Amino acid sequence: MAAQRVTTSSRRAFLAGFGTAVVLGLGGAGAALSLTAPQANDKKAAVLASVRAPATEYGPQKVVYHVSTRGSWRDRESEAWRLIAVVNNHINAVEPDPIELRIVFQGDGIDALRRAKGNPKLAAAFDNLRKRGVSIAVCANTLEAYHMSLETLHGVKEQDLVQAAVAEFVRLQQKGFSYIKF
Repeated sequence: MAAQRVTTSSRRAFLAGFGTAVVLGLGGAGAALSLTAPQANDKKAAVLASVRAPATEYGPQKVVYHVSTRGSWRDRESEAWRLIAVVNNHINAVEPDPIELRIVFQGDGIDALRRAKGNPKLAAAFDNLRKRGVSIAVCANTLEAYHMSLETLHGVKEQDLVQAAVAEFVRLQQKGFSYIKF
């Protein structure tokens, strides 16, 4: 019983010390931020200027994204949203130059399209990528291995299937596509 009290008091002491460290750390961060914060009327312009890189001409691009993971166990859907954001940012950066962009889903990566089937906002985001010219493909070997049908995935038709994702990556690289593992 005495050992139990020591453990409880040790936990309380740790938590009190940890809480103090967090408060002091946040206070220090806030102080540092307040020293460098711009005037109120210039705040928006200063923030935009600090995050914008100089304009770069990237030129025409041909890219294939390889999606083979489904995200963390806590929020699997967030990985799909992150993919959509990255692809949109990529297209925005290259415009007005042409970009030929493909996404190939393989293995656990097909989870993003499965989740989009039940989430209208996520489905609309994938549809928007297609409207922007992004081609979406799914590995047929994965569907077979996972015992899944096309109907379980958002917007995937038979013509969107590739037999083997790895063979597709090689084929596309031989055609001049850059490979990005996502």
